Amino acid sequence: MELTANSNDTYFVTLTVVEWIDVFTRPVYKDYIIENLEYCRKNKGLEIYSYVIMPNHLHLILKSKENPLSDTLRDFKTYTSKQLFKMIKENPKESRKEWMISLMKQAGKNNMLNKSHQFWQNDNQPIKIWDIMQFKIKENYIHQNPVLGGFVARAQDFLYSSASKQSPLIVDIY
Repeated sequence: MELTANSNDTYFVTLTVVEWIDVFTRPVYKDYIIENLEYCRKNKGLEIYSYVIMPNHLHLILKSKENPLSDTLRDFKTYTSKQLFKMIKENPKESRKEWMISLMKQAGKNNMLNKSHQFWQNDNQPIKIWDIMQFKIKENYIHQNPVLGGFVARAQDFLYSSASKQSPLIVDIY
């Protein structure tokens, strides 16, 4: 499903790291995603209703008020791809750096759209939210992801999720 150029609709979107690399096991990388989502919220008209940052992917329910959502996601993925790759490369505490960089470089070689590496998979998996029932189903799926993954017993205990009262990302109220 392609996002339409002038869409003001709400979507459920999944952004996945190439090869399902567990990049977001370290807070520094998760915090960087939060900073960039917050930037898009404040400066690009992105409305974020629900989210979760899992070790190798993000789930979001969102819409874009000012720009086409496809453009905002493209910009977000392009910018974060470059910066996260650099962060991994320069992180002296990253024990898996060579392995991650190797996989990202190989993915970049296999994709003509990239020059040196690829961080995110190309397909965002957008699903248009048609009604409040579908919204609630997708939101529950997002919030239960860390529970089903065995990271926490209760959704509200997972910090990098809109289910948490201590979430570092300010989520727009729906």
